[in-house]
Amino acid sequence: MTSFSFTGGIFESVESGPSGAEELAFKFALNTINRNRTLLPNTTLTYDIQRINIYDSFEASRKACDQLSLGVAAIFGPSHSSSANAVQSICNALGVPHIQTKWKHQVSDNRDVFYVSLYPDFSSLSRAILDLVHFFKWKTVTVVYDDSTGLIRLQELIKAPSRYNIRLKIRQLPADTKDAKPLLKEMKRGKEFHIIFDCGHEMAAGILKQALAMGMMTEYYHYIFTTLDLFALDVEPYRYSGVNMTGFRILNTENSQVASIIEKWSMERLQAPPKPDSGLLDGFMTELQVPSWLIAVNRSSCIQSGSVWVQ
Repeated sequence: MTSFSFTGGIFESVESGPSGAEELAFKFALNTINRNRTLLPNTTLTYDIQRINIYDSFEASRKACDQLSLGVAAIFGPSHSSSANAVQSICNALGVPHIQTKWKHQVSDNRDVFYVSLYPDFSSLSRAILDLVHFFKWKTVTVVYDDSTGLIRLQELIKAPSRYNIRLKIRQLPADTKDAKPLLKEMKRGKEFHIIFDCGHEMAAGILKQALAMGMMTEYYHYIFTTLDLFALDVEPYRYSGVNMTGFRILNTENSQVASIIEKWSMERLQAPPKPDSGLLDGFMTELQVPSWLIAVNRSSCIQSGSVWVQ
């Protein structure tokens, strides 16, 4: 006898716009699980999808209550922090699992226990970055962050000068413009060649284009990007520039099962209305595959996957 498990999904979207990558991946993940009867042989997953405007935490709360009244077993999303926190508060009060895809700062007295984060814990990511700095034997490092949360994500590295022989310089990207050229010019003048950027993949794309225009994409430079979506960028224009770039991703694409799922997902995306890719594939694939944590260049110095996930 087959039972049914009801899952809720709350997604931000532009009014009357097409479904976003998150929503498509959510449906794809559940449908893939249903097609593989070895995963949940006696259960069929069904879903209820609700859409809200971006940053509308009140509407997010209302949609969550509507879904809970339907008897959903868990709620997925939304992405933006204010709306996600509102939904998390309701789920925590009622003991319903909340699945999140975005980075969330864990505080010591945090009482949110009914959630699963598909994003690595900040301390694990921070230690992984410090591992890379040690691996490359960098003695001088420049950290460039987008907002104050970056200082939390990079705290292990920021504390490094007091523990190791590392000289650290911290800079912030301009808040009111995407023009990073003045900042890049300062770093070029200061001969800062080892640079860690903590920013989203869209900002990273802009930085790379501006760095190329300023002659900062040569073999003298080595950039580390903390975004897990670096793979979503087109880096072909920089292939023969000589620059060194290092990034992170969650999926082990060398695994045959993961490669098969990615291929199916790519076909699914071809059938969907065109929309800018948000680089969210890694997070959603963790529903289908046991996660692994890969760092380009050096796996052995990386943290163990068991300490990455907030369960």
